[in-house]
Amino acid sequence: MIYHDRQTLFRNRNRDFDALIFQFMVFCVMTLCSWKVVLAEGVLVWGFETPEMVVAQRSPKDVIGDLGGMPVKISRHVAEYVEYEGGPVRSVLPRKGQAPERTYESKLVGFGFYVRVPDMAMLTTKEMLADKASANVYNTDWIRVEITTGERFPGNGFMNSRQVSNDQRHRNYGWATYEELPDQKFGLLEYRLNGTHSITKRPIRERSDAEVIYIHRDPKGNVLTRIDCSNVDLQSAPCSQEWSLEDQGISARIRILYRRNFLQYWSEIQKSVSQVILNFSAEKNQKEAQELPKKSIYNEMETQ
Repeated sequence: MIYHDRQTLFRNRNRDFDALIFQFMVFCVMTLCSWKVVLAEGVLVWGFETPEMVVAQRSPKDVIGDLGGMPVKISRHVAEYVEYEGGPVRSVLPRKGQAPERTYESKLVGFGFYVRVPDMAMLTTKEMLADKASANVYNTDWIRVEITTGERFPGNGFMNSRQVSNDQRHRNYGWATYEELPDQKFGLLEYRLNGTHSITKRPIRERSDAEVIYIHRDPKGNVLTRIDCSNVDLQSAPCSQEWSLEDQGISARIRILYRRNFLQYWSEIQKSVSQVILNFSAEKNQKEAQELPKKSIYNEMETQ
């Protein structure tokens, strides 16, 4: 009887311990995903930015240059961590000497900015800054946009160079590859890890650390969109969406970061973000005589 009671006690303790371990793993995954987003943006949290990063976050002038073959002019209050060919990496390393005068021929290699879904508003007013600051990872409508171009552009057709079938995840339990599922999700092909966990005997794809891949192809089989999402069972779990602007004659790789709740709107978001980037065109700016809104917090600060 005593032996039986001890066995029951140990089993209960093991279940409690397993539940605690699972919660800890979910916490770690969410923390890691958050840091992946932070590192992808090139910033640090909790205010521990270096002085160089604080200064370099925004340009003192409106950003002009060549974005993959398109001359652009972007408000200095929109573009962040702007990099040119031959300039400091990620705008963090201190520059030696004075920065050269930028022209529309200056080759951009990367920068980022924020937009709000669905209206594509940017951080140009006091109201927009307050709106973004009031949100959290569970309810934010703001998404991060990262652009890679110039000498860092992977080359035409780069979306086809990375085959999903070759993507693997190495775990303590061995290697696992991705397989295409029979049903699409939101018009996307869905890929999940195959195989069974050697200990639990459960499908590996059920694990919280088994990322899900979504692909959109054209009728010829060319990859137009790739989305990688966390498998954590939360709508706030992060997704990364990637595409190219080659079809617009622009050599630029676009990557956006958002919470998984927006996955269902992936197509609309991609079209809208692409149009925002096309609107950076210097020619378009000149024709429309585009100006910053009168309520811009930055204009208010500059007049004080």
